[in-house]
Amino acid sequence: MLAGLVLGVLAGACTPLGLWIYEDPVVTVSHVTLQLRDPGSSTASPVMVALAVHNRNDYPLSTTRMELSLRLDGIPIGRHKQDNRVPVATDTVSTVALPLKLEKQATPSRLRMLDNGRHVFLVRGRATFDTPIGTRKVHFAEQGEMIFGRRPGQ
Repeated sequence: MLAGLVLGVLAGACTPLGLWIYEDPVVTVSHVTLQLRDPGSSTASPVMVALAVHNRNDYPLSTTRMELSLRLDGIPIGRHKQDNRVPVATDTVSTVALPLKLEKQATPSRLRMLDNGRHVFLVRGRATFDTPIGTRKVHFAEQGEMIFGRRPGQ
């Protein structure tokens, strides 16, 4: 028992203090938006994924890179890969909206079919953060259901 206690103290002594006072942010899907437009009306992506980034630390962080992919009903819809600095406030949840580059399977007719009703989404990705203890890569994945288009009663 004494040997286990000594081993635990020695292992703890080797842990950098920064790891004890730092927590990786938690990244979840806030919502997925599908905004269909007339062909040629806009160059903006019709698909956006909004991420909720929860910084549980008592100091601000910032992202340096965001990467993600989206599937709706098992169909690859789009990807986002971008190097840019996005501030994440102290001890709060920040929302980051990311436009997606459409996959070849995300044809206009397929997007129109997905624009109404309940659909299963799958988002996978990685966010890279600048932190006081260096660069941290936080992986995230979430699956669930979302309703697109007009809901009854609207």
